[in-house]
Amino acid sequence: MNEVIEYFKEKADEYDLVENQVYWVLSDKLLWYFFRKTVLKNLPEDFLFFDAGGGTGRWSLKILQEFPQSSGLIVDLSADMLRQAKQKVTHYHLEDRLALIEGNLEKLAGISSNTYDVSFNFHNVLGFVENPEVVIQELARVTKEDGYVVSLVPNLYHNLFFNLFVNNFKLFDETIACGKGRFTENMPLMNLFTPSGLTDLYERNGLSVEIVSGFPITIYPGMQETQIKGSSGHVTNILTSGEIFNKIYETEKVLFQNSDTAARGNQLYIVGKKKKGTKEK
Repeated sequence: MNEVIEYFKEKADEYDLVENQVYWVLSDKLLWYFFRKTVLKNLPEDFLFFDAGGGTGRWSLKILQEFPQSSGLIVDLSADMLRQAKQKVTHYHLEDRLALIEGNLEKLAGISSNTYDVSFNFHNVLGFVENPEVVIQELARVTKEDGYVVSLVPNLYHNLFFNLFVNNFKLFDETIACGKGRFTENMPLMNLFTPSGLTDLYERNGLSVEIVSGFPITIYPGMQETQIKGSSGHVTNILTSGEIFNKIYETEKVLFQNSDTAARGNQLYIVGKKKKGTKEK
C-alpha cells in the first residue's frame, strides 16, 4: 500500500498531462463513449456516482460537466492525487456536487449501503489494491439495487504481450511466475485480469454481467505511453493523422460489440448490474 502511495506521489502534479498523449486521447475517447452509452444514459438525471480511486478527478469532472444534475464522491488512497482533484473542485465551484475522501477502497464502512446509482473504477485501480475481491464486494454494497458497477482493469494477456514487445523478459517471466505484473520496473506489482476471471469476480459478488469487452485492440501503447509525457514512434506515426485516428476510433466502436475481442484489449471493460435481494457479505 505504501508503495502505491509513493508511486502516485511522484506522479500527482503532472498526472493529467496524459491527456495530451495521442494514444490516451484515443483510449479516453473510447472509454467515455462506452461508459456513456452502456451506463450513464440509463441513469436518472440526478444520479449519484461513486468514483473509486478517482485520483485527480478526471472522470468525475467529465460526468459533472455533461450531466449537470449529477453528484458524486471520490475515494482515493493518495492525498497527493486528491489535492489535484480539490483544486479542480474549487476552480469549477463544484463543492456542493463532488465530495473527496482520502481512504482505502477495501474499508468503506463509513459509506452507507445501497446509495449510488453507479460505482466505477477506471484504469489500474483494481490492479493496485491488495484484494480486488473485497473492493468489488464493497462497490456492490454501496451501489443501489439495479445500479451499475463498472471497472476498467489491466489485461493479463496484454501485459505479457507488452513486455515481449519492449524486450523485457524479466517482467514477462515475473508475470508468468506470480500472476501479477508490471509495465516498468519502477511501478508496483499489479493484479492482472482475464475476461473469464473478471466475470467470475463480478458474479460471485451479486453482480449480473451485462458487458465484458476490451479496448483498444487495433493499436497498442509503447514504452512512452507508460510515462506522463511523450508518445512512442509507432503510435505517433499512426494516430497523428486525423483521418486514421477517426478510422480506428470508429472501428474500435464496432469491435467492442463482440465480446470475443476482450482478451485482445489493452484493458478490459466490464459492466455489472446489482441483483435485487443481494445480501451483504
